[in-house]
Amino acid sequence: MHKLKAVFWDVDGTIADTELCGHRVAFNLAFKDFGLDWNWNESQYLDLLKISGGFNRIIHYRNKIDSDITESKCSEIQAKKRIHYKNLIQSGKIKVREGVLRLINELYNSDIEQFIVTTSGKDSLDPFLKTSLSSHLNYFSGFITYEDVSRHKPFPDAYKLALKLSKQSQFNCIAIEDSKIGVESAKAANVNCLLILPPWTSSKQNITKKANACLNSLGNFENPSRLIYGKKLISNHVDFDYLTNIIN
Repeated sequence: MHKLKAVFWDVDGTIADTELCGHRVAFNLAFKDFGLDWNWNESQYLDLLKISGGFNRIIHYRNKIDSDITESKCSEIQAKKRIHYKNLIQSGKIKVREGVLRLINELYNSDIEQFIVTTSGKDSLDPFLKTSLSSHLNYFSGFITYEDVSRHKPFPDAYKLALKLSKQSQFNCIAIEDSKIGVESAKAANVNCLLILPPWTSSKQNITKKANACLNSLGNFENPSRLIYGKKLISNHVDFDYLTNIIN
């Protein structure tokens, strides 16, 4: 039986609903600052989430609409977007998802190492951590961001780096992700993965079957998790015992 020794947390959509309420809004504000008529609605942005990394999304969209904006200008837009995102975070509009703080506390008290593994840049991650997870920063052993690897999710590089930093076997680790590309990234590194559906998921057709288990949320005592597939919950929410169970 494999013992759980490390948990790798994705951020956007997993720890908080930062995507539709944060990053998307910040992108649109940046586009306006540069006099562009681009405006990503929720449906467009959900499709763009298939592209990992904000700068890459801008480049992808630019190419899709045959815009002549240079890569340098796209980089400036991304930098401006980060400023808007930081302001949104500091305004307190983006909340941590249900069950996240409970599970972080439980894992910390159980001496389980925890790492942040995200495709967000450090400039975007830092204000979120300092605003929404300020009391839990010392619970994490490390932070892997966009700048730390050359290839991003769904490539395995970020999770391979997490394994290296944790000095743990992949059999003793699990990633918590909210997206298909996140699950693919973890699995490509041979890391176990729990898929927690993001709040905006409306169709089961978009759910990958590659994770060890899939639920609608981490849940709490008063608001149970709902199992989509995988081993049954031991209690009514995701806890240390359930994570240990699904890696075996």
